Amino acid sequence: MEKYRFTYQDIHRTVKSLAGRITASDYDPDVIVAIGSGGFIPARMLRTFINRPILTVGVAYYDKDNKPTANPRKVQWIEEAERELRGKRILLVDEVDDSRATLEYCVRELLAHGPAAIAVAVIHNKLKEKRGAMPEEVALYLSGLDIADKWVCYPWDARDIDEHDRLAWEEKGEKKAALRTEMKERLRGVDDAERAKRSAAAAASFSELAAYASADMVLAFLSMRDEIDSAPAIDAALAAGKRVAVPRIAGDDIEFVELGGEWRSWPRDRWDIPAPPAALEALAVKALSGLNCLVMAPGLAFDLDGGRLGRGKGYYDRFLSSLHAARRKSESPEGMAGLFVAAYGYSFQRVSSVPRNISDQAVDTLILA
Repeated sequence: MEKYRFTYQDIHRTVKSLAGRITASDYDPDVIVAIGSGGFIPARMLRTFINRPILTVGVAYYDKDNKPTANPRKVQWIEEAERELRGKRILLVDEVDDSRATLEYCVRELLAHGPAAIAVAVIHNKLKEKRGAMPEEVALYLSGLDIADKWVCYPWDARDIDEHDRLAWEEKGEKKAALRTEMKERLRGVDDAERAKRSAAAAASFSELAAYASADMVLAFLSMRDEIDSAPAIDAALAAGKRVAVPRIAGDDIEFVELGGEWRSWPRDRWDIPAPPAALEALAVKALSGLNCLVMAPGLAFDLDGGRLGRGKGYYDRFLSSLHAARRKSESPEGMAGLFVAAYGYSFQRVSSVPRNISDQAVDTLILA
């Protein structure tokens, strides 16, 4: 049986994103109602971002052999539910929307207590034909992530969390490899005219970022042929009087060197990218940590929650980690310079979710054209 294995870090990121979407929707709950037992931990995580009291209900839909029963049934309910729920705005939380039977049952039971409104938030929604239907009284329905119809292994169900995480990391590696293969193929299919058009659009969007106006340093990259062309953005930044630096490989890491208008005359490397000459001095990470830096981050795939999939060498993840660490060690943390990371690529490189490990560094926004 094909399975999903999610780590606690995966769930936390999804809950954080879900909380942001709930807040942006202007639905302001008075109380969170967690469906037990799967909704308990997600509801507690959600409370970190939406600080409301949590009430719990227990509903059973599966039997002891994990097989669905004919109908959901109550096994625990809210004491003095009329007092707790009447006239209140409810946010109902569960881990997964599978058949939707449990959610429908809970919503209808909660509606009997006269709430002012009810919304539903789930961590995952399985894309499948549903047995249940969402009652029309539901004011808002949000899922953190839509997934295929596979068995889901959550970390709170694991008997051996280390083994669970090990298998999850293995699966992430396989998913990353498959996604890299897919995106490389799609990138090779962009012709010169389309590349020029999209690159100009990306450069325009990049220059409109609020972080662009305040940036002391733009940490750009020089593109390979199968990447979006960063040259229009670099030329515009130099013309605007910005300091611009680009990466140079130094062993297993990258270091940044400042460039000027002569960069196109640099010798080309094996990827046909202008290579910063060895004579140019690298900018120290400590020095960069004291500047307002806007990072233009390349990659193969990106998602709206800050996920970025690189080419597998980890150059940018290690560099951004070291830059974050240097900023945290700043002598004046209250006056810490800004660091803003913008993923830079084509619109088709946006995916619903990028597999992420602990060492993967997040981006702050997407500039995709």
